Amino acid sequence: MRRKLFCTLLAVMAALFFMDMAGMTLRPDQLQGYTGSSRRYIADVEKVQYKDEESWYLEAKIISADGRRVKIQEKVLLSYYENLEKPWELLHSRIEFVCSLEKPSGQRNPYCFDFSRYLKSRGIGAVAAIDSFSEGTGHFTVKEKYERWLYEKRCLFENQLSSGTKGIIMGVLFGETGFLDEDVYEDFRNNGTAHVLAVSGLHVGILYGVYKKIAGNRNNPAALVLLAVLLFTYGVLSMWSPSVIRAVLMIIMSVLARILDLRYDMLTAMSAVGLILIAANPYVIFGAGFQMSFLAITSIAFIQPVIPDRIPDFLATAMAVNIGLMMYQIYQFNYISLVSLAANIPVIFLAGYFVPVAIAAFCLFCAAGNYELIRPAVDGMAMVITWVNEFSTLDGYGAVEVVRPPLWCVLIGGGLIFFMASETFTVMKLRAQYKKIAACVLAICLGAGLCSVLTYCPVTDDDIVFVDVGQGDCIHIRDGNKDVLIDGGGSMNYNVGKNILKPYLLRNGAWNLDMALVTHEHMDHYKGIQELKEIFPVNRVIKRMTAGQNVTVSEDVYIETLWPETIDPEKGQDANDQCSAFMVHYKEYRILVTGDLDETGEKSMLKKYAGTDKLRADILKIGHHGSATSTCQEFLDAIKPSYAVIQVGKNNYGHPTPKVIEKLKNSCIIILRNDYNGAVGFSFDKEEINCHFMLE
Repeated sequence: MRRKLFCTLLAVMAALFFMDMAGMTLRPDQLQGYTGSSRRYIADVEKVQYKDEESWYLEAKIISADGRRVKIQEKVLLSYYENLEKPWELLHSRIEFVCSLEKPSGQRNPYCFDFSRYLKSRGIGAVAAIDSFSEGTGHFTVKEKYERWLYEKRCLFENQLSSGTKGIIMGVLFGETGFLDEDVYEDFRNNGTAHVLAVSGLHVGILYGVYKKIAGNRNNPAALVLLAVLLFTYGVLSMWSPSVIRAVLMIIMSVLARILDLRYDMLTAMSAVGLILIAANPYVIFGAGFQMSFLAITSIAFIQPVIPDRIPDFLATAMAVNIGLMMYQIYQFNYISLVSLAANIPVIFLAGYFVPVAIAAFCLFCAAGNYELIRPAVDGMAMVITWVNEFSTLDGYGAVEVVRPPLWCVLIGGGLIFFMASETFTVMKLRAQYKKIAACVLAICLGAGLCSVLTYCPVTDDDIVFVDVGQGDCIHIRDGNKDVLIDGGGSMNYNVGKNILKPYLLRNGAWNLDMALVTHEHMDHYKGIQELKEIFPVNRVIKRMTAGQNVTVSEDVYIETLWPETIDPEKGQDANDQCSAFMVHYKEYRILVTGDLDETGEKSMLKKYAGTDKLRADILKIGHHGSATSTCQEFLDAIKPSYAVIQVGKNNYGHPTPKVIEKLKNSCIIILRNDYNGAVGFSFDKEEINCHFMLE
């Protein structure tokens, strides 16, 4: 039974994965027909989550659209950009609002974050931003009233926390990392201890351990009711993450096994819980929380038994989880923690005491309105955990960033680790069934190869990629082991270098950048390069290039600067007509990159290069994100491109303008846009240009 149920779970997950890769829908799209146009909705709010000081996330289930009642199980994620003084009053309330629902964006850059799949794993099918809503009067069930009361106490408790320890307390106790300093969170991530900040089986297990010490082995109704209330309460406070649901259901199975005098097997329980969650939402298998939670339990079940008995159980468990998650972390997060095992031992040990004390502080607050009696203990333990974790980073040398390995390599490595740790392998080895062992290894390799083929993204191997950085420009040029960027995007409210460029480069095989060229120093072109240089090896940044200056990338690639003729050292390149324009020569093909060059600059270039073919190009990066002030018809006629790429994201400027789109269509030029197509890639061979893009 143990092996059959686990194999069933693996088979179901594999089938769903292949179905999704084949483009099949795993559950009906109930919001089809409700997106793309503004409507008046009435919805029930199921979750209220803090985003930052002036914005909140509301997860809601649609009840009616434009007055017509609808039955939709999928939720929508609403971004509300105002401060909520009493957010608990919205939980389970019915609200009315006007918005245009949108389908969440898929994977915009190769092997990078897939927002659509992430939201689907949470049962969310559409997103929208709202600036106002009206709240109706509602009748709440006893359960809903209790959940609202708990959320109110959680919010008020948060307000009483000390500023220096609020982040760590809210993170460890409720999995709320929004208050945590970014550098502190980075320390936890690099040490492999970030799981203590995402409420998981560790936290629920600690709570269950405290319960067992209080209740002993009693199975009377009062003890079971107490356990049910404890588990439900903590689930509500932690907003029912997949790892919490998994842990709670496994504890329920453990208790039932004890009551019914049945054998409890952790792997069987995990498999049953996995199938339950998949039945509720098949897309849950794509959530990192689901994957890591179940991979950790599988690691304990398979790997811990083969660790020598002389190693203490708590250390053997930590070793098993670290071994089992190692390949996953390398592939998913692009780093190897050198101190994960050593850091987890003290952090988990401290968390084992801190979680009960923090829960006691919360309970004391609920009962008395404050927790001053034990505040020094709570703050002191929070500071000790933070200090121990910071010390474990070894001043930044505790983790090594790596490029993303091929999926087949990860699956073969992980598959062999679990297979060789399994009872099946041990039995085959003892019986000298080497042909069966070879067949299993071959099956692992074939499965890994098939998964790798199905998930292959051609953009990742293209010679030039117009990276999607939102409202900004970024072109990645590569030839062999040479990697060059022209511009790097940038945003006032978002770290493009850290959150987009660095993950993109590491996940697409770039250990470092040989150079970065800058068309001009506007924020949406240059700020991302500045941010990237602080956290990633960039050998050389070249800016303020003028006509006649060339840069050699490799034997087959060089970059020629066509404009401007001179740059005023005092004014710099603030004016768009002074943008550096680059002609990228890639073998026999040419790509013209114009930054934000306007019509004045374009016409000056036409005059300078009149009578030559200097401006002739196969691909044109449209100037100034498709603004009406760029891309004059004479300029297009001189270039005669086959493809035009518009680097644009959501904006309030009206980019690209219909005027520019019409010019391109009338000139029979193929138009590609980052906002519609995601990253756009081109590969060059002797006969033709091959174009690929991320979004259809």
